[in-house]
Amino acid sequence: MMLSKLPIRWTLLLALLCGLLAFWVWAGAYTLAPGHIGWVMSGIDTQSQYLAWQFFRLGSWWQWPLGANPAYGSDAPGTIVLSDSIPLMALALKPLSPWLHQNFQYLGLWGMACFLLQGWFACKLMQRFTNDPVIQLAGTVFFLTASIFLVRVYLHPALAAQWLLLAGFYLVLGRDFRARAWLSLLCLAVLVHAYLFIMLAALWTADLIQRGWRRECGRLQLFMHTAMAVILVMLLMWAVGYFVPASTSTIPIRTHLDLWFPFWTGSVLAGEWSWFVPATYQNMDILAYDGFGYFGLGFLLLLPVALVSLLVSRWRTPAKIPGGSIPALSWIVLTGVCLVLFIYALGNRVYFAQKLLFAYPLPDWLDHVYGVFRGAARIMWPMWYLLLIGTLFMLIRGLGVRHARWVLLLCVLIQLGDLSRAAVNIRHATTAAQGMSDMGSPLWNELAAGYRHVAYLQPANVQAGMLSFVKSYRRVANYAATHRLTINVAYLAREDTTRLALARSARIELLMHGQAEPSTFYVVADDPLWATLVCVRDSTQWYGVVDGLRLVVPDPPLTLRAIPRVPCAN
Repeated sequence: MMLSKLPIRWTLLLALLCGLLAFWVWAGAYTLAPGHIGWVMSGIDTQSQYLAWQFFRLGSWWQWPLGANPAYGSDAPGTIVLSDSIPLMALALKPLSPWLHQNFQYLGLWGMACFLLQGWFACKLMQRFTNDPVIQLAGTVFFLTASIFLVRVYLHPALAAQWLLLAGFYLVLGRDFRARAWLSLLCLAVLVHAYLFIMLAALWTADLIQRGWRRECGRLQLFMHTAMAVILVMLLMWAVGYFVPASTSTIPIRTHLDLWFPFWTGSVLAGEWSWFVPATYQNMDILAYDGFGYFGLGFLLLLPVALVSLLVSRWRTPAKIPGGSIPALSWIVLTGVCLVLFIYALGNRVYFAQKLLFAYPLPDWLDHVYGVFRGAARIMWPMWYLLLIGTLFMLIRGLGVRHARWVLLLCVLIQLGDLSRAAVNIRHATTAAQGMSDMGSPLWNELAAGYRHVAYLQPANVQAGMLSFVKSYRRVANYAATHRLTINVAYLAREDTTRLALARSARIELLMHGQAEPSTFYVVADDPLWATLVCVRDSTQWYGVVDGLRLVVPDPPLTLRAIPRVPCAN
């Protein structure tokens, strides 16, 4: 094959091209359009991440922490970290905000960057195992089609930066300890997402252990590096807004990992992922979507072939590894660290095929940790990637370059054919996404000119943590951000429920007495509350409906005064 003679730099460029092609196939280049927010606002988490950025970009740059976002949820202010809006992008683009499109979204650009970097680091990792470009590129395709990666790109874009984990594996399996590279990766992970940082920090710990065990680095050197890493990470966390009271608050929702996850082909985002493996869906009441990790039929077929080839290779000379063989200690330490993360992902309730096998109590301190990191099932990702990396390594070592090349190419074709079903589903979902519901009344512009704050009163049984699923809230929040107003509640990863409840009670108490907060108008989505408010006696406030939204407007402008109030039904 002509590809087998390509130099390393050309192979890496082809890996980038594979990443670009995968990005185009998965959802389409149209998601790059800065002003195209239809697919963003139709998502589950993407709409809140976009809205948080819209409020953040209008805030002051001279604030501390730099990631503070008080305009988005003033009742219990959060930060750009708590909205999962990719602080790296938000902080970098905020100074350019005056020159950016009014509805500028960077999630499409971020998605493309993740595909490119996933391909780049996957190829770099494969170059650690073989000099053959065909095998390197075939292996890269498996990383680009990893379901745990693809399902996140348009569901939770920050968590699509799994190239950070691939880069971590590359450093652990490298010949030398690269301190500066680790510092850079850890800082980048902090600026992307806390879960990725936790997983990357575990891989970093594995590298420290093996370097110290083999005495490749002195104790003082490792201590100084660790101290520097901790200091840099803590300062960066402080600056972007990790250290706020709500960051360690617990949430009763907790995901668990099902041991059947390699064969589980149903996802809440892209529906069925396989043309060949029968569809199975998770029980949303028990697991949610965090435990999704379908291997793909190509990977499932590759795994037994690799195991058998490794057993057979005991009776012959194994394939040569570029740069020398990888020490057994590297694999042992990696496996140990990933296994610890995997056990954490399982939690204290172990499921198989959606059936509870057994459960056990947790000590209070560990139960609190699970409460903080509610998406515990995500922590299995390093083990998922280690299984793929180990499978590819065993195949190359067992079969040799010549045979491994053909086996990989065949399995790549099967993998692509199998997962094309998910690609079709996600492409349809994103292209069919609609923009915001109409708020075309000229009254909205008058309200924006006369008021600085909008208070959204959601139904009493809807907590702030569920606002992402309330359509009217998305409309109001987008309106507020577009017109440079602040809003009282926000959809954040963590929230101060006590503070929110007190603020809501105090606000309702004022409205019940016909009073209002300064420069504030209200959107009432709570049916019983609305029925009560319109009957408040001696109130000079205007009660009415505009574009399907129920409003309470103190000191209304003349245009509103000319419209009759909603009458009391009692």
